[in-house]
Amino acid sequence: MTPQTMMITGVAVSVAIQLLLRYTKRPSHEGLILFLILIFLSAAGWVVGFAIGGWKGMGYSALAMMVLIASMTGLVTSFIWSLLVKE
Repeated sequence: MTPQTMMITGVAVSVAIQLLLRYTKRPSHEGLILFLILIFLSAAGWVVGFAIGGWKGMGYSALAMMVLIASMTGLVTSFIWSLLVKE
């Protein structure tokens, strides 16, 4: 997958989560927390990929970077959404 695809995926997931949180009357910061957790997990996966090494580790690192790009895009989108749409 390309970084553009992961960015589009992050935006789509973020909008879906924000709509779901708004529909269920839950606070919008829960979406932000979810994306922060995903960012930390993908950073840990990136480090683990380096620790494994070789082609297998490079595959893990690439997967972690794709999740990191999608998570960061989702975090920014969720933040902008929560600023624009007041509860």
